[in-house]
Amino acid sequence: MERCVVLDLPGLCARYVGPSTPNMQAFAGAGRMVSLQPVLPALNCTMQATFLTGKYPSEHGIVADGWLHRELGEVRFWPQTDGLVQVPQIWDAAKRLDPSFTCARVCWFMNMYSKADYAITPQPSFTADGRVLPDVFTEPLHLRKPLVEALGNFPAYDYWGPRYSIRSSEWIADVAMWLEERHSPTLSLVFLPHLDYTPHTFGPDAKEIHKSLQEIDAVVGKLIAFYEARGVRVIILSEFGATPVSRPVHLNRLFRKRGWLAIREEEGRDQVYPRGSEAFAVADMQVAHIYVRDPARIDEVKALVEAEPGVAKVLDAEGKRAHHLDHPRSGELVALAEPDAWFTYFYWWDEQRAPDYARTVDIYRKPGYDPLEMFLDPKLGLRMLDVGGSVLKEKLGVRTRLEVVSTDGSLLKGAHGLLPEPGRSPIVMTRSAELLEADTLHATQVHDLILAHLTGQQAAA
Repeated sequence: MERCVVLDLPGLCARYVGPSTPNMQAFAGAGRMVSLQPVLPALNCTMQATFLTGKYPSEHGIVADGWLHRELGEVRFWPQTDGLVQVPQIWDAAKRLDPSFTCARVCWFMNMYSKADYAITPQPSFTADGRVLPDVFTEPLHLRKPLVEALGNFPAYDYWGPRYSIRSSEWIADVAMWLEERHSPTLSLVFLPHLDYTPHTFGPDAKEIHKSLQEIDAVVGKLIAFYEARGVRVIILSEFGATPVSRPVHLNRLFRKRGWLAIREEEGRDQVYPRGSEAFAVADMQVAHIYVRDPARIDEVKALVEAEPGVAKVLDAEGKRAHHLDHPRSGELVALAEPDAWFTYFYWWDEQRAPDYARTVDIYRKPGYDPLEMFLDPKLGLRMLDVGGSVLKEKLGVRTRLEVVSTDGSLLKGAHGLLPEPGRSPIVMTRSAELLEADTLHATQVHDLILAHLTGQQAAA
């Protein structure tokens, strides 16, 4: 087999490849770049599972970035274990062709306990006093110590939250090169998240995107030169493109108004129990899985949601089948937002009664995806002094709650999840132009495209 690296840049669109990205522009010019057609929903975990399996969500089971686990009664986002993917993946096919094949996954999602040979992924340490400390998980486990000694620990606060920066993608790139120099895997999968931020905080058409493009292009250029000098074929692709949004839609507040949410007061705050609710929406950007406890109520819930401003469509059983989302993990209904709208997980009316995690960066406890974690609350004002004190306490090992996140849904300027509008499609590019004959590649075809780069043979049509 030949060797290959896949650089995954969520948020990259064809219109971004130009003067602000000279390295990627030159790479595409020497080969071929085409549009990539996502599956629904166009979200990180779903798209990555589709790339690596060649299957739809109805088959691989990753129906969103998070869902209600009915057997546990809990909503869980950003699953870590690879075992949730229910069909064979790229390394299974490659090892059948060549038993010596090895694969490295650097910061892709669902990156723990897989059959891939090397894995490096963010994995916080949870201390007994309730603190969450940035850390990294590796497979094999013995990689962690030399990696951290060489490159430092995972820069979690630069990866996600109000102070996100290029540093996280730079660290990931350094890790990928560190791993390549030591183990030379046949296939490397490298996730570079930087373009998943600015389009959401400022808008996908804002002038600020050019700085982010220049920053990530420098990282990509370094990786292209590094890998190609070692004889490794490079594929660059993206998972989705962001679209401008201006309207938050609060489906769970709609359900609460009907008395359908199971709410308990905990220390003066409202705590929701999704599994005990008659209807609950697990929001994920522009897509929401709606779990309905009583099947007899499905039509009533569907009619209510369809009438809500900002909702474009509600998929029932037939609609889910048509969009390849008919999997037991999916909600009884799936709501799709209008192109300029997005779904919040919010269920409280009074901000004083919001759950304690609402204004914190807490990707594990929130019963929905919260992109507002990228924003400092503009109302903090003098309270920033308290924030500074809280940060100092954290550094001293004192448990504290850092409430800095806004709950103002109007702050979000870009979102994704829907099938793209013209001009906002993700892309795939390679120097091997003969492997990209059509003008559009479907996400389910990426699996075979990678195999074609590894084997040197034409991908199946």
